[in-house]
Amino acid sequence: MVRIIFYFFWKLRGFLSQYSPFVTDSLTERRAIELNAADMADVVTRCFEGYIMPFRLDAPTFERRFRPEGLDSQASILLFDGDAPTGVCLIARQGWTSRVAAMAIAPDFRSQGVGKRLMQRVIQEAKDRKDRRLVLEVIEQNPPAIGLYESVGFAKTRRLVGYRRGAQSGSPFDLREMDPADVVRLQSVECSTDLPWDFRPETLTLKTNTVGISLVDQAYALITETPERVVLWSVFARRDHRRAGLGRTIVEAIAGRSPGASLMTPVALPDDHFPEFFAALGFEHHPISQFEMELKF
Repeated sequence: MVRIIFYFFWKLRGFLSQYSPFVTDSLTERRAIELNAADMADVVTRCFEGYIMPFRLDAPTFERRFRPEGLDSQASILLFDGDAPTGVCLIARQGWTSRVAAMAIAPDFRSQGVGKRLMQRVIQEAKDRKDRRLVLEVIEQNPPAIGLYESVGFAKTRRLVGYRRGAQSGSPFDLREMDPADVVRLQSVECSTDLPWDFRPETLTLKTNTVGISLVDQAYALITETPERVVLWSVFARRDHRRAGLGRTIVEAIAGRSPGASLMTPVALPDDHFPEFFAALGFEHHPISQFEMELKF
């Protein structure tokens, strides 16, 4: 009888751990919807301690960083050991696609299988929602993370890079500011739709603090600017005005608009996305690169 009871509880333990990955240890699970932005910023910051590119977030930065990406607070999982944050997986969603917007395990709980079980939980929930695929970006210089994602079924789809250029005087040219949403609408018509998550119209439309720029209503840019740097989110010309140097002109005009600022792109551009264009403008590759990875259901 004792053997039968032991066997029953052993099977029950295995069954529960399949559907609640953290039932066998001291970790408890919460959802992002239960926390405010300041608490979420603290959890993400603490879980990313010691990573290649750690997050250092406060509440406003958390909101600016993740809300435009389509953060699903109900699907985003947080792990705690008592009151101490031990793991986080933020999930963004657009249509039938989910994305791991951020995933990290706190230092004291790394290399213990927690990350793999957390990802297995995320994958199962995406299937339960009937999503068609789950995507993420992972730093190329982080082999353990790449190995983790490959171990649960993700495959690399493309390499993502960033570009940067130090402050230069640029060229004076009249630029017109316009509604950022109008720039995004034009991009959706004039440019490829096969873009990484950060550059999709669905994401760019929701970004705050962006400025829309027009060059003689033929070339356009979407930027974020501070006195120190200008981030180029989008640069394009209308199809019937391409190969006329307008892309180069608008970038140099933006540099002239902010003469003391460096120029950069996010580290999220496909590595075949006009590298000659950036090289001709004096940009260098960012030292960090990423892989876009995908798991199809």
